[in-house]
Amino acid sequence: MNEELETLRAAAIEQDRCFSKGRLRDEFRMKPKPGIEPVAYYKNTYGGEFGVYRIADCVPMRPIKAERSENQKKAAKRLGIMSKLESGLAQAGKLAANWLTEGCYVLDTETTGLGDNDQIIEIAVCDANGRVCYEQRISPSVPINPKAEEIHAISLDDLAGCPKWPEIVNDLKALLTGQTVVTYNSDFDLDMLRNTSQAFQTDDAWLNTLNIRCAMELSVQAFGATNRYGTISLANAADAADVSWPGEAHSAKVDALVTLGVLRALSNHYHQLHIELERMQ
Repeated sequence: MNEELETLRAAAIEQDRCFSKGRLRDEFRMKPKPGIEPVAYYKNTYGGEFGVYRIADCVPMRPIKAERSENQKKAAKRLGIMSKLESGLAQAGKLAANWLTEGCYVLDTETTGLGDNDQIIEIAVCDANGRVCYEQRISPSVPINPKAEEIHAISLDDLAGCPKWPEIVNDLKALLTGQTVVTYNSDFDLDMLRNTSQAFQTDDAWLNTLNIRCAMELSVQAFGATNRYGTISLANAADAADVSWPGEAHSAKVDALVTLGVLRALSNHYHQLHIELERMQ
């Protein structure tokens, strides 16, 4: 404790002085003990009143913390950034950065429905640079579920004249075999690729070569689940990542590009934390 302050306190106690709470705080760094009542009240210039307390009935307040040094501030900031790097958001960003560095492809589909017999009716693929590498509507061999049509607004009439799966699968196979492929809800998209291949009796062994990654699981890690299924919609993930839509949702191309946008946003967050950390070296 400061010697000058200690001497000042001792002298006031010896003289049995009384002070308001403000003077106790500002001049002596003291406060009344719990339960202590004022020994007297006085009027103030505003028509109110204030109490005064015997300094002998008071206790020292905690010392004012000294201003942190620049090195201490820098160390605290560094620890804060390192803590952020361990967060779910940053760890998701690290994975997204790895996928993008690998030169991943992002794939999205629209389908006749959600069941085991449903098929792909629209598919799009973009690369890590945002170039749309493939986009195609496909004529199915089963009806489109009305509920699915309400979502993507694709009817059988819209697919008249479109190729069937056997006519386009080799193009996809040539593009994606052996590649890292990111989809939003990978289990669903992979199931639909298999369903469609089996419905048209085409080879689906090439699907086993795909290094499938799920952007929805990554978004849950980053932003948390938003529904009772423990998942998060692409719309909610895009909103959390501040990604804008380049067109109407539930178009395979648009959804693929938005999924890529979420990956980029996560990756950028992770890289920005590392940049901030490097600046403090």
